[in-house]
Amino acid sequence: MKHRRSSLQTTFVCPSCGTEATNHFCGSCGEREVSQSDYSLRHYLKELTVALTLLDSKVIRSLWFLMSKPGFLSSEYFRGCRVRYVKPLQLFVFLNVVYYFSLTLFVATTFTTPLATQLHQNNYYSAYARRQVSQKVQKEQTSYEALEAKYNQKTSVLSRTLIFLLIPIFALLFYLLFFKKKKYFVEHVVVATHFWSFNLILLGVILPIVTVMLTRLLKMLNISATYVVNDNTSSIALQICIGVYLFAMLRRFYAASRWYCVTIAATIGWAFFNIVWFYRFCLFEITLGTI
Repeated sequence: MKHRRSSLQTTFVCPSCGTEATNHFCGSCGEREVSQSDYSLRHYLKELTVALTLLDSKVIRSLWFLMSKPGFLSSEYFRGCRVRYVKPLQLFVFLNVVYYFSLTLFVATTFTTPLATQLHQNNYYSAYARRQVSQKVQKEQTSYEALEAKYNQKTSVLSRTLIFLLIPIFALLFYLLFFKKKKYFVEHVVVATHFWSFNLILLGVILPIVTVMLTRLLKMLNISATYVVNDNTSSIALQICIGVYLFAMLRRFYAASRWYCVTIAATIGWAFFNIVWFYRFCLFEITLGTI
């Protein structure tokens, strides 16, 4: 009887998959049996500490290598070293949240792109955009101000999802440019994901902070901060940063020739904002069509 009682104590039906386990862990899915200690505050705080420590170390390590060694995380991912780092898509989602949180502290419209930017700071399809907005105002029988408010609110939400469109676009670009390397398409997807993770940090964190610091420094020195806040100046600086980062990333991951990587990185850096405007056009069409 004692043996039977002991057996019953170490047997439980897994609440997740329904498998009968002969110990405290399910052999099918790994679920653990709930014990009395799970209801203690001490146990909860212990799990919280472990989770935060693990997350913190992974995030810091991943961000460090993302910024300091372009292409390293992509190489490590396909080398099979994945436990120590945040997964590519998880890292992108995390930085996406960071980017949109930074919008509450700094003014940045690279990916949100309000209606005023679409209509008045657009060298690509401004006439088409104004025509579409005019037709929408007439069709909805509303004012431009009311439409703009609805548009800006909607586009802010949609941009958080549509930004993922940039990953397959660049993955396809890398696939075509490095076709001879005979890599799987998903390898290019991972590289593109890490590349855009870097861009989110650059555009959402580094650029605003550097701009604010330089502006305050120049004001202290009684020097005009016109060149710091000028769009052309910041665009050129961003293109140079993106080109340099991309060169190092392509060299490390694809092991292509130096001159080929220089050419590709310089071309993409130069065309970066043209590609962003394609994203903005898609955002404009979807936003206007859903409000």
